[in-house]
Amino acid sequence: MTQDLNATAMQRYHNCFANDQYNAIGEFIASNLNADRDDERIIGGMIAVQNAAFELCGHPDFEGAWHKLAVFCGQHSISFYTVDAMRDFLRSFSQDDTRIDDFEATAKGMLWAYSGLDDLKSATAHANGVHGWRGRMAYELLAAVEYLTYTAITLLAHGDETYTCEKLKNGLHRITGALYEGVRHSEQPSLYNFRSTYFPDERDA
Repeated sequence: MTQDLNATAMQRYHNCFANDQYNAIGEFIASNLNADRDDERIIGGMIAVQNAAFELCGHPDFEGAWHKLAVFCGQHSISFYTVDAMRDFLRSFSQDDTRIDDFEATAKGMLWAYSGLDDLKSATAHANGVHGWRGRMAYELLAAVEYLTYTAITLLAHGDETYTCEKLKNGLHRITGALYEGVRHSEQPSLYNFRSTYFPDERDA
């Protein structure tokens, strides 16, 4: 049975394969990474594209390949144009498969998140130089956003859950620090009292 599935998937792959599109993706990745086509990263990216296509064709050995391709794109700063080219290539194998939508959304979500981190870090550093409680509160909130952004990235990448929660905890700690500044120094401390905020626990599972 498994051999029949494999054979059917491979036949579907060969029937739908668009060589020009596939080669163009290789050139795009090489351009994005400023590397030669025989670079290990380029080869790895092309294999990831191929594996995602195998998965869409129904090959049982490549489950989750679309996600590995998305993470590759996010972690290697692959351009949005290249992601679009990958998406169009994958649609040749399964036009309406939601995994293709998830691939595009995951890759672009990670790319946008990573692209904003440098500016965010610069803003955080400048806010840290502002005297007074408003500057300190702004610093804490910007630092919280950085931690929460990393949390979102690791969630999209299906990263280690312990690491994800560590980043989330650090982000919440920064938010708490910001609220302390408001409560201690604002003329309207009640505005920063979020004691009634409910955080879910295991009982809500």
